[in-house]
Amino acid sequence: MYRVLIADEDVLGREALKMILSRNQDVCVTHTVSSGEDAVRVCKEEPMDIVFLSMQVSGIKGVEASRVIHRSRPETAIYILTPYATGSLVHRVAQDVVEDVLEKPVTHTQIQKVLEDYAAKHANSVHKQLELLTAILKEKDFKHFSDELPTVLEDIYREANGDANQLMQMFTYLGQGLLDSRGACGTPTKIQDVFPIHMSSITDPRVTEIWLFGLVDKLFCENSVTRYPLLENIFTYISDHIQEDITLNSIVEHCAISQGYLSRIFRERFHVSVTEYIHMRKIHLAKRYFCFTEYSIAEVAFRLGYNESSYFSKIFKKYGNSTAKEYRQKTAVVPKNEAAVSV
Repeated sequence: MYRVLIADEDVLGREALKMILSRNQDVCVTHTVSSGEDAVRVCKEEPMDIVFLSMQVSGIKGVEASRVIHRSRPETAIYILTPYATGSLVHRVAQDVVEDVLEKPVTHTQIQKVLEDYAAKHANSVHKQLELLTAILKEKDFKHFSDELPTVLEDIYREANGDANQLMQMFTYLGQGLLDSRGACGTPTKIQDVFPIHMSSITDPRVTEIWLFGLVDKLFCENSVTRYPLLENIFTYISDHIQEDITLNSIVEHCAISQGYLSRIFRERFHVSVTEYIHMRKIHLAKRYFCFTEYSIAEVAFRLGYNESSYFSKIFKKYGNSTAKEYRQKTAVVPKNEAAVSV
């Protein structure tokens, strides 16, 4: 999902370009503004993939605004829109910061070429993983997400090669893209406002795994409640009792829903059973305990409602992509005040 900003003083021009872009399912026009100052502000506050910046904007003019945006977001592709046949001149003046200059009015063919070129040039790990996770959300397959999570993280960390700043940009982009995939482009939500990620320990894959699992779980639940509002009570009950021995019968009893109906709609929205989902949530919480505390495997098992540590270890191996012992022995405990996620 490509995040796009349109900056143009011409209202009709903005709407026409937005309409063309909206035909592409991989594009989300998150902002339309009329001034250069607003374009600069938005790009400083949020990661943008593509900016269409008209020469006709109020305040800071197109070329100057593009330079300011490029300084703060050099990864953003900027396209200047001009109503005059002066594209070559503008391009020479701003060739170090803009991708191209397009003469207005732009056509669907021109925009399609821009998007195709952008996709080819920016086919890196974070874009690939965003496409994968977005597809999984559409497939409504929570087990598929859990299975793919280690590979998603491995690819991102391999490309970043230990660069904390790049990791921060990549995970911010990934999280924002997942939020945008909900289809709520009309009311943009910043990832740092609803599911913050921090620089301090982002180089630890265990921490970002916890963050990404929590984010995607949140999106699965939100999407499911949109389709079946009664599921909100189910998710609330599971969250409130996740450290207990939750059974399907206890959920049915406390949430006043038939077992058959719950099982059917839950499998429709997650492609796993309610019990499987609870186990996956518990293992996610177990990883948080292992990362941020010195609890033993037996202590973690007891805190999550498993009466036998051997059974907990069996469940952990099935849903945790490693054994509990292997995971517990990974590096040192992360101090809570250095976590990359809110815990």
